[in-house]
Amino acid sequence: GSSGHIQKVKEIFVDCDNDTLLLKVEQIGAACHKGYRSCFYRKVESNVLKVVRKKVFNPEEVYKNE
Repeated sequence: GSSGHIQKVKEIFVDCDNDTLLLKVEQIGAACHKGYRSCFYRKVESNVLKVVRKKVFNPEEVYKNE
């Protein structure tokens, strides 16, 4: 199954050891299967993990047939 959200690759970089790639993309929709635009939607503040972003889609709706 798929959410239909995609990433269009704009640039590809290779590090000096030729063992790491960095892709710069245009994000269409969300990237995180939990419903957030990015998988980095939480941060640590005073040793507490806090959600700091809003969901952009409901994963239960998108993945309901899986």
